[in-house]
Amino acid sequence: MMQIYKTNFPTEQQGKDYLLNLGVIVEVDDDEGKEIVFAKNTAAVVYIGKVVKIPATYDADGNILTPAVYYDGYAIDVMSSSDLDFGSYAVYPADKAAHSFYGWAKDAEVPPTKKKAENVESV
Repeated sequence: MMQIYKTNFPTEQQGKDYLLNLGVIVEVDDDEGKEIVFAKNTAAVVYIGKVVKIPATYDADGNILTPAVYYDGYAIDVMSSSDLDFGSYAVYPADKAAHSFYGWAKDAEVPPTKKKAENVESV
């Protein structure tokens, strides 16, 4: 079953290194040298980059009045059939996500909410 993972790393390179170490992407040798490709269980990796926290504002002529403010870090989304552990790099932006995979809800990565036992009535 495909799973969606949303992550945020301090830098793009740290994110790519983590994906390599986790086996999401792999380095292969081909006729032209080394190349980075998706692992067998990886359907997609989207390098989102910086995510806007507060959009820039512009005047009528398109000049910036106030620059955009960005969240810290570098965002990467992963679609994989592997059970992956991104630890503290995993993020759960729910419906505020900057990206969604086609055919998947924007909040597809958010784990389902478990009902507390006291809220479930027995029949």
